[in-house]
Amino acid sequence: MLPTKPLSKCRWSTPGRAEGQTLVEFAFVAMLFLLLLFGIIEFSRALWTWNTIVQATRAGARYAVVEAPTGDDAQIIKFVVYYDPNGTTSSQPVVPGLSESNVSVQYLMNDGSVSANKSLADVIQISIAGYQFSFLVPLFGAGITLPSFSTTLPLEGLGAS
Repeated sequence: MLPTKPLSKCRWSTPGRAEGQTLVEFAFVAMLFLLLLFGIIEFSRALWTWNTIVQATRAGARYAVVEAPTGDDAQIIKFVVYYDPNGTTSSQPVVPGLSESNVSVQYLMNDGSVSANKSLADVIQISIAGYQFSFLVPLFGAGITLPSFSTTLPLEGLGAS
């Protein structure tokens, strides 16, 4: 019969070493879990921002079509940014970091060319470009620039007869 060592004298059965191994395993699992959790949170925020910007262009185009604002496009731009045609820079934008400089308004003909006179235009196009999305967790970088968003609707009140 072969002699065997008692378990209490085995190197891997020492209680202090087993606790240290558990701590290292927990650190690896916790790190992966937190990375996954923060990734889901950041992706959710980016998706919410994306949807809110798309909705802002739609609401701005609808406002421009239905309300027929004054001669300049400032009211339309303010409505897109603040959901208020009389909004000011002290107002809260629909998404953090969105400014009036990100919004453009174009009056187009049916063939896609820019209209020289907005009262003769067939459609209006509201665009948001150059919006910088900032991450909360710096693990993913400082932020990303979202692509341009635009909504085009046929005009009802400006050139219609």
